[in-house]
Amino acid sequence: MVLEEMKVSLIGAGVMAEVIALGLVRSKLVSSEDIMVSHYREDRLVQFRESVPVRTTTSNVEAYRHGDVAIICVRPQAMNGVLKELRGEVESRLLVTIAAGLPISLYEAQIGGSTPFVRAMPTFFGRIKAGTTGLTLNSAATAQHLAIASRIFGTISENVIVLPEDEIDAFTTFGSTTTATVYLLLDALITAGSLVGLRHQASHSRAIEQVIAAARNVEATDKLPSQLLDELCTPGGVTVEGVKVFEERAMRGALIDGVMAATNRARELREAARQLG
Repeated sequence: MVLEEMKVSLIGAGVMAEVIALGLVRSKLVSSEDIMVSHYREDRLVQFRESVPVRTTTSNVEAYRHGDVAIICVRPQAMNGVLKELRGEVESRLLVTIAAGLPISLYEAQIGGSTPFVRAMPTFFGRIKAGTTGLTLNSAATAQHLAIASRIFGTISENVIVLPEDEIDAFTTFGSTTTATVYLLLDALITAGSLVGLRHQASHSRAIEQVIAAARNVEATDKLPSQLLDELCTPGGVTVEGVKVFEERAMRGALIDGVMAATNRARELREAARQLG
């Protein structure tokens, strides 16, 4: 069966569920009438329908029964409860999850290993169709299931790649903390620009421009970022004085520690879910 003929269920109505629904409808891969979204709060479903005119329900089981493909879009802490609801309903249809930190073995312990299953770590930039989504599959998933999942996430991603499961947590946490770092960096730089005399809009535009241009410059050269930094910092110049402060404040170490902390948290969530299961 081709994806254009399939119905899709989204269990959970958070931000990523909305992004996925928008991507499916915007790309015309799946019509809004063929998407059903579930959430325990009707007011959230009302908001969801205002953004994407899909079918909605407060029953996870009803939503699951609707779809040929079901995508679970709930937080890791809520996953065991959802799986217990669906345990008696799971058949041979493709089941996808976007929850971070939870291994395939946890799902198979709840629903069995014969269900084709995909762990997806979606891009953080789905609204602009940028970034990369990572996928990892269980042994019951076929090439056709991979193709279906790739097309679904291709509606919100620039790239879709397949990773071994032992790399998926690092892929996710590194991506999320990198994104968070850029947001924090931009927020601080925009404020700094205002403090040194730029108008807010000029500071805002200049900071974004420089971050994008610097990233493109790294992409376009074989040089390491550290080498480009050395080229930028003229001895006795103004830039090196700013970098000196960054080094004194251990900015580099803080970034590394932040990535490690996020990865450790993913491991903690995985272990907690296993114990609850």
